[in-house]
Amino acid sequence: MISGAVTVALTVAATRWIFASKGAQLPERRDSAYVYNIKWQFRALGLLGIIVWIVILVGRWQQEHHLDVVTLAIAVAFLLLGVWIGTGSAVTDQIGITKKTFWRSHFLRWTDITEVLLHQKQGGAIELHAGSHKLVIDSRLNAFQHLRKEIEDRTQKQPKQHN
Repeated sequence: MISGAVTVALTVAATRWIFASKGAQLPERRDSAYVYNIKWQFRALGLLGIIVWIVILVGRWQQEHHLDVVTLAIAVAFLLLGVWIGTGSAVTDQIGITKKTFWRSHFLRWTDITEVLLHQKQGGAIELHAGSHKLVIDSRLNAFQHLRKEIEDRTQKQPKQHN
C-alpha cells in the first residue's frame, strides 16, 4: 500500500517536473541558422527509459536464459519511445525549417507554407502546411516561444487555433 502511494507520488512529481520544464529561452545560433534542441529534461527522461528497459531485458535474460516475444516486443516499443522522447531538433534559416528526428529529416520552405496551426491540447504544438506536406513541431524543444515567433515572422501568417 505504501509503496503504491510512493510510486504514484513519484510519477506525479516527475510528470510535473518534465512538463513544467522551461529549457533555454533562446535557440543555439550556428552560422545563419537557429537550432532548437530537445530540452535536457526530455533527453534525461528518454535515456532513463532506455536504461530501465535494458536492465529489465538483461535481468529477464539472466533469469530465464531466453526472452519471450511479448517481453521483447514491449521492450523494443519502450526503447523506441525513449529514443523518440530524447532526440530531435528543429533548424531554421533564411530558406526554411527542418525538423530532425532520430530516423528522418523533413524540410519545408518558408515561401511554401500556406497554413500555421496551433494545437493547444498537445501542449501548443505547431503544425505547418505546405501543399500536401505537413510538419508538426511539439513543445519538447528549447526556446519554443522564440520558434513560434520566428515562424510567424518568416511566414507572415498568424497561427490558427486547432483542437
